[in-house]
Amino acid sequence: MGARGALAGAILLSVTAAAYFGLQWRDAESRAATAMAWGSFLADSLGSTVSFPPPPVGPEGPDSVYWQWVATTATLQSRRWQKAVRVAAESRATLLDAHEIDELRRQGLDEPAAELRSSLMAHPDLIPCRPVLGGTMGFYHPESIVLLAPPWVFAAFGDGHVGGVMLLRYAVLEDGSIRWIPVWSECDS
Repeated sequence: MGARGALAGAILLSVTAAAYFGLQWRDAESRAATAMAWGSFLADSLGSTVSFPPPPVGPEGPDSVYWQWVATTATLQSRRWQKAVRVAAESRATLLDAHEIDELRRQGLDEPAAELRSSLMAHPDLIPCRPVLGGTMGFYHPESIVLLAPPWVFAAFGDGHVGGVMLLRYAVLEDGSIRWIPVWSECDS
């Protein structure tokens, strides 16, 4: 009876693991489809052109209020596109879903992704590798800090000459601060 119970437990564990990973796969496929749709939209937006009417005829010419409006509108549209590209780049570096973001907000983080990245960037003392040629090790690129499912973060670091990667755990404390625990790291030689 003990062998059958162990076999039944192993089968149940296998089925549960398969269901969990199946749900994770479906979620990843959904995120990939959303990212592809966003990428297509972004590419279409950046490739689109705006046709303005010809300049007014008369003594005011290109110094008219109209052309000032055109220049201002073009500048604003350019800034909107730049912001969209930044948001897309930042969202690629996170695997947090809406539920996990809400949970981190309940724990005291207003903007979880930004606060986690800035907190980690403020802790270069977590990096176990030694810098070379007078460099200073640090987490210098926010897009190289990938937010995995809580409480995990995968981050690249460097000093401009050598670098490496780390896996870290974090805990959001009651006062809203973040405690970091290095789990694994690999340094370039």
